[in-house]
Amino acid sequence: MLILGCGNADRGDDAAGWMVADRLRALGFPARRHEDDCLSLLDAWSGHEEVVLVDAMVSGREPGACVVLDASAAPLGGGQFRCASSHSFGVGEAVELARALDALPSRLLIYGIEGSSFEAGAQVSAAVAEGVERVVEEIQRLPRHE
Repeated sequence: MLILGCGNADRGDDAAGWMVADRLRALGFPARRHEDDCLSLLDAWSGHEEVVLVDAMVSGREPGACVVLDASAAPLGGGQFRCASSHSFGVGEAVELARALDALPSRLLIYGIEGSSFEAGAQVSAAVAEGVERVVEEIQRLPRHE
């Protein structure tokens, strides 16, 4: 299993994915920050059968709310996962491009943490910090297929 946390530590709640990756790596999980644009996710998960991706999202839910999507089971249509990334190409677009290119991992779970503050220099909100802890706990409980 590979765990990728997307985000930007300098844009408030957008740091959520990196925070999850850092916490899980400290606990011994194969987690890392994804520091490139979302299009490069295809290269990052290449060769991995099981991938967990974590990112901040904007969907209209309460800040800190967590959503889990199984991208390997169904398309992310209908805008149900709109990332808050400052990148021009978001997680949803990267996943659907990978699907079209037959380059998705066999299992791809996406954890979205609803954010509300993405201004440059902003701190992570308390609600998102709580969401980060919930996602860390959930990922720790996932069955690991080695």
